[in-house]
Amino acid sequence: MTDRIQLFERRNRRRIIPLLLLAILNYMVAVALAAVAVGLGVVLWAVFEGGVFPNDVGGVRVFSVGIVAIVVVSTVIGVLVGLVRIPFARKSLERRVLRETNAKLSEPDENKEVRDLLEGLAIASGVPVPRFAVIEDPAPNSFGVGTKPSQTVIGITTGLSELLSRDELEAILAYEVSRIRSWDVALSSWAVALTSSAISAVEADDDHIVRTLLGIVPRRLAVWLQVWALRDQGEQRDLIAVHFTRNPLSLVRALEKLDVDAHPTRYVSRATAPLWLEFPAGTLGAHPSRMARRLSRELLLDERIDRLRTLAGLPPRRDGEPRLM
Repeated sequence: MTDRIQLFERRNRRRIIPLLLLAILNYMVAVALAAVAVGLGVVLWAVFEGGVFPNDVGGVRVFSVGIVAIVVVSTVIGVLVGLVRIPFARKSLERRVLRETNAKLSEPDENKEVRDLLEGLAIASGVPVPRFAVIEDPAPNSFGVGTKPSQTVIGITTGLSELLSRDELEAILAYEVSRIRSWDVALSSWAVALTSSAISAVEADDDHIVRTLLGIVPRRLAVWLQVWALRDQGEQRDLIAVHFTRNPLSLVRALEKLDVDAHPTRYVSRATAPLWLEFPAGTLGAHPSRMARRLSRELLLDERIDRLRTLAGLPPRRDGEPRLM
């Protein structure tokens, strides 16, 4: 089992490097498009409002050189912005997720049961004991955020702690700790940190046609980047978790309870959805893209529960079968 975790860890850590490079490319494209749009806007203003129009070959050449210069300069700016912004994106991710979810970091004298379970699981796994936060939300769910194991925060909703038994809660926490150990939380966090701005910017300004048009390419690249980084993650993290929990039946019970619960996770956006244990399907919107649907299929619970039952040696669920109790 240790070998399997180490293989998954190495795979996740290897994915972070190309993820960083592709994120820089995405920033470069976004900044270049914005700069080109501004430059072209100035040119069009000069033509239609200022009466400046190239009426000979020399004038056309000057305009062409100017546009090429704008593209080159904006590309260089894009690279520099990407290099400078990546560290800030990493540092601001935790604050963003805690703010977005209204999560409150637990004090040392609070939530003793959860704290004791996390400490025991972390010690057994050989990872630093993660901080944890509580979200006032009736939807049972949890998330992990942190770009390396020593800086991870585990968030759990009040609905999760109220719905699950102690054994089931321990199984969910073991699931999250196994994700820390295998660097799955780190990979997911990097993917969200480096793509969330491009995804959220367009969502926040759907009524702003110029920004929406300019954001199409960076947003599509950002969604593709999430899908590429997190491909096959659901299957692999489930496989690791089943063996790590040493109580797969409780994990299956817990996830089945999450699956049938009707409460939607309230405080989450499409950009940060991949951090959650149960992917909040409501963040996909009415008309999700093909790439977004592919990512959700990787992380939604339905198919994962059937796979977990198989891994745990349980028979598959029959149609209409109630959850385990």
